[in-house]
Amino acid sequence: MTKLSSPPPVSAMAAVSAVAAVLVMGAVVEAAADSCTPKPETEEESQYRQPILTLTAVFVFLIAIVGTIGNFLAVLSLMLSKKLRQSPSTTFMVNLPACLLPVCMIGMPMFGGGCLQVHYHGRVTYPEWLTLVAYTLGLTLSQVHLHTICALALNRLLAVMYPALYKRIMQRRNVTIYMIVLWLYSALLWVPLSFGVFGQLVFEEKELMVSLKKDSNCKASRARRAVHVFFTYVLPILFTSGCYILMYIRLRHSPQGKKMRVRRKSVSEAAEDRTLRQWDEQVTRTILVIFLVLLTCSVPHIVIHVLNLYDTLPTAWLLFHVVFWLQFCLDPIVYMLMSQQYREASGHCLRTILSCFPVFNVSENEPKSEPRSELKSDPLLGAQTSSNKDLNILQKVQFVTETSDS
Repeated sequence: MTKLSSPPPVSAMAAVSAVAAVLVMGAVVEAAADSCTPKPETEEESQYRQPILTLTAVFVFLIAIVGTIGNFLAVLSLMLSKKLRQSPSTTFMVNLPACLLPVCMIGMPMFGGGCLQVHYHGRVTYPEWLTLVAYTLGLTLSQVHLHTICALALNRLLAVMYPALYKRIMQRRNVTIYMIVLWLYSALLWVPLSFGVFGQLVFEEKELMVSLKKDSNCKASRARRAVHVFFTYVLPILFTSGCYILMYIRLRHSPQGKKMRVRRKSVSEAAEDRTLRQWDEQVTRTILVIFLVLLTCSVPHIVIHVLNLYDTLPTAWLLFHVVFWLQFCLDPIVYMLMSQQYREASGHCLRTILSCFPVFNVSENEPKSEPRSELKSDPLLGAQTSSNKDLNILQKVQFVTETSDS
């Protein structure tokens, strides 16, 4: 009797990704239809309640502290690990927390400070150029983070389906070019908008963030917004989902994948090669979890932003802001939970850091105190021990004299 298998997690991921893409694109279409209808002018006042603003600022500051420490430790641990540096995947895994460090150190504190400014002054008091530069930098780095997830998914797909091609591509020079193209493409999606090319980024007081400026030409503005959302969010989501679905089909349902699993269990390999293979497999699972976390934290925020629901749902808008920022401190936690190799690397990194402080550094020349034994304190046992030592010495001397006489 054939045993029915449970639905694979990749199918759930594909369903979640498809729903996310449909929600984002549907939100773009609906918002574009509503953007042409004029709305009555209302008095200029903050729609956010003061306790909610204060609570949002506190949570954002806490997330910024945890994210800065966690991402810095992740970068340092992966760079100090000699074993993991030999894998091409490590370069991309370092890029993930590295691009989030400025977001945690600059972007989140600025947003938290903006919430406090609205609480006490009724508006954000940052200079306009500062908000534009900071938010453009944050959006660009967030795009680098999303594209790095796409790149890792593509790398693992090539390693599974075309191993020889993967080894040729993942050379040090090619990886460097790969990373440069990834950063340039991510920057091209946001930096030109701050200079008015293909739209204009402006700071929206009601949203507490930057957004594409609405033009008088409604159709052109609607088309630009839809195209931009497609390339920045929808396309990377669909691309990453497609890579994981193809990987699952290849490994689980193809004859080559079954032979690969049997060969992996039967062939003995060196300890160093086994460590790198385990690291690559853990990278595949880790990036899948990070991708699902990104979808969970980002899609509600994007939908409310595109549908302009921050006016009618201000409390939910601030709440989803906190959830959106939360994903940037969860990556190191996912590394720790999913990868044994990363746990070993981070433990080695922490020991190296603590050894730099004299308080935690124990010198080897320092005499170590031995636990005091009650046997040594007993005079009778001490005398017996010394007499036994003297007898052993006499026996050795007697044996030497007998051998010399003979």
